[in-house]
Amino acid sequence: MHHLRYIFIFFIISCGGGSGGSSIIEIENSPSITSFNSSSTSVTINESITLSWQTTNTTSCNASGDWNGGKSLNGTELLNLTENKTYSFVLNCNGQNNTNSVTASVSVDVIESNEDLYEIDKESYCKSPSNNSNSYWIDHFDSSVLNPDIYTYQLGNGFFANGTWIAGWGNNEQQYYTGPGTGYAKNYNSNFNSTENAFIEDGFLKIQPIFDNTNPFADPYCSDKACQTTWDYTSARIITSSKKTIGPENEITVCFKVPDGTGHWPAIWMLPQGFIEGNKTWPQDGEIDLMEARGRVSQAIGSAIHFANSNNSHQYISHEVTVPMNVNFQEKFHSITFRWTQDNIEMYLDTNSEPFYSEGKSSTPFNNANYPFNEEFYLLLNVASGGNFDSNQIDPTKYCNNQQCTNLSDPDRGRFVIDYIEIKSID
Repeated sequence: MHHLRYIFIFFIISCGGGSGGSSIIEIENSPSITSFNSSSTSVTINESITLSWQTTNTTSCNASGDWNGGKSLNGTELLNLTENKTYSFVLNCNGQNNTNSVTASVSVDVIESNEDLYEIDKESYCKSPSNNSNSYWIDHFDSSVLNPDIYTYQLGNGFFANGTWIAGWGNNEQQYYTGPGTGYAKNYNSNFNSTENAFIEDGFLKIQPIFDNTNPFADPYCSDKACQTTWDYTSARIITSSKKTIGPENEITVCFKVPDGTGHWPAIWMLPQGFIEGNKTWPQDGEIDLMEARGRVSQAIGSAIHFANSNNSHQYISHEVTVPMNVNFQEKFHSITFRWTQDNIEMYLDTNSEPFYSEGKSSTPFNNANYPFNEEFYLLLNVASGGNFDSNQIDPTKYCNNQQCTNLSDPDRGRFVIDYIEIKSID
């Protein structure tokens, strides 16, 4: 689903006599369009977009499709779009001596108004990534290895708080989070840093909850302790604590598709750096939920913040956003953009220009002592099974039953599929 399509042209050189045999000649320092992006993939009539591109080992570039003319080897261009259609912008760049070339393209939908955003049927409605920022990071999951320098697996079915074990992660969740370590997954692959519950496939990060009551997962931690030893439900929780933290004056976008079925509870959320180490506490130091979804509800997702009120009690503020059934979150890719500024939090769906969630220090029951959202946080990606968020109900027929998910006709319907994560500064 990646928005960049690269077409590499290889020249076939005939070799030898009349048989016309051929071989592919690899050309060193071949040209490459390393990025070609639009500032938006969907705009209303008479709005502008910015195209940006970078190339290497090229000598000339030309445009075709809905723009034309010679282009610089690296550059940006502002274009005003005046027709109600899907624009196609093609960039073709030549290598040395014009002997080989490379092509990339981007598409932009132009609609009458934001109300028409979902009238065009397509696989993804995500905001297009853009690296126009002084500080920029993106993971397209192009590598088959889940980067251990960025991501860590969080294991188990709970945590200790002040010496007390909190089972079910405090929400009556039924899953065990698997990961690296002897026995902590049925099939941990160190070459790819993957498990049966989390892996990269076809350029997507996939978190796969599994229900298996014929061969339940055996928790090595509880093999000799008075606690639950086997688990029918397993999943993955992936975090960036101490490896990639984010603070105010940044914008975070995640492009995703959620699993179908009662009991699936996918989430993209953030906790304060230092929480795992015990230097931060919940809810006093806050929680930011970019996206939560209920598996039985395909049209809605929600965002929330959690904090302690002036009485030091837990309080939260949540808002939901819905889309038409034909573009629901279980069948189409959508994006959440968290625009985070000092004293203010905003959430945007897809390419919408207005936030569906906006809260800040001045608009909620905060005071200088208990507004916790101006600190560094880390990112979490997970799928819980059951839990309080969706009435503790689970439909096991909607779950993958094994690593290959052979029981579902479309395995991705049982998975949390993430196309990209982008973090950039608000310049």
